[in-house]
Amino acid sequence: MDNFTPPKAKDTTQEHPWPVVWAVSKFSEAVKKWPCLWVEGQIAQIDGKRSAVYITLKDLQQNVSMSVTAFSPAADRCRKENFSQGDKIAVYGQPDLWKAQCKFSLQAFEVEKSGEGPLVRAIEELKRRLAEEGLFNSSRKVPIPSFPQKIGLVCGAGARAEGDIVTNSLLRWPDLDFTIEYAAVQGKNCPPEVTGAIKKLDGLGLDVIIVARGGGSYEDLIGFSSEQVVRAAAECRTPLVSAIGHEGDWTLLDLVADRRCSTPTDVAKTIIPDFLQEKERVGIARSRLAGAMERTVELEEGRLFRLTSSPFMREPSRLIERAERAIKEAKKDITVALSMRLDEEMSKAFALSASLKSLSPLSTLSRGYALVERKGEILREVKNLRPGEEIKIVMQDGEVKLKVEEVEVKK
Repeated sequence: MDNFTPPKAKDTTQEHPWPVVWAVSKFSEAVKKWPCLWVEGQIAQIDGKRSAVYITLKDLQQNVSMSVTAFSPAADRCRKENFSQGDKIAVYGQPDLWKAQCKFSLQAFEVEKSGEGPLVRAIEELKRRLAEEGLFNSSRKVPIPSFPQKIGLVCGAGARAEGDIVTNSLLRWPDLDFTIEYAAVQGKNCPPEVTGAIKKLDGLGLDVIIVARGGGSYEDLIGFSSEQVVRAAAECRTPLVSAIGHEGDWTLLDLVADRRCSTPTDVAKTIIPDFLQEKERVGIARSRLAGAMERTVELEEGRLFRLTSSPFMREPSRLIERAERAIKEAKKDITVALSMRLDEEMSKAFALSASLKSLSPLSTLSRGYALVERKGEILREVKNLRPGEEIKIVMQDGEVKLKVEEVEVKK
């Protein structure tokens, strides 16, 4: 082969082809001659973590997409407006070809939001309706077990998400039991198959169920926003974790799930404890417990030593000396008080006895007087007597019974 290279594409042959670099350079030169233009579409994917913002812009009607690269100030505009999947935007830019990979894109100078795409409107309407039913309320969510052992996984057959989750989880905690249900993770079969897998795993008595899928366009993930999948997740009694797409992606399944992980890779470190860390924590806890027990024993030993060294423990009788003295003093005080009270009461009794004695009829009889009674009653006047009545005269040393013969009343 000679070194001749045709200057024009139409002159190339099998014997005289263009080198790749020359072909790409010619393509790039041709693309740069294209005029700037406005293009409208729906954001299928967006990545704004780096210095530039990279957008996959999808046609609103057909399954056709193109790459858009936005540098400042267009990138700043994207971040300020918080553009996300599903947004309908209009982009003004210059067609460009990246020579290193011969990749065509539109270099954006201006980016404006022009509304929502039809898919976003449908999802937003479903989101609003389900939210009104309370399916996204935090009160419905249940906590994920701290140490799950039996784990259910819904993912695509042969998907990278399965390897990421299972491998990373077993590296963190080797004693795990995975039950995997494969399902279509995009397309028309996605909703029914994912729903069936969730319902099947929910009846196996697992600790947690993970629904996972790797990244993709907005349309690729749309199955996880279907009403069928969302309701199955809401009715699931087993704690459910969603791990759909990349960190910037979202689906309605994320809103109803008990826990959302940004990516399948993030699942292991989010819900699976690290064995080595837990072992270290247990070691630290045991060390702290041993230290606390040692300090408690030392404290109690000190208290016991002080007790055994006290005079009261050497001479236990001293423990009751004060109480004994108090009892003796109280006994003495009680005896004195009782004696004084007895003397006081005796004096009152003597006074009452003397008073009673002075008032007693017997005292009167001892002075030579007598009492006249009729039928047990003392007579004070003779006018109440009648001749023939019997009376009794009571004197100091006895009684005399008489019959009245005559009654004389003094005038």
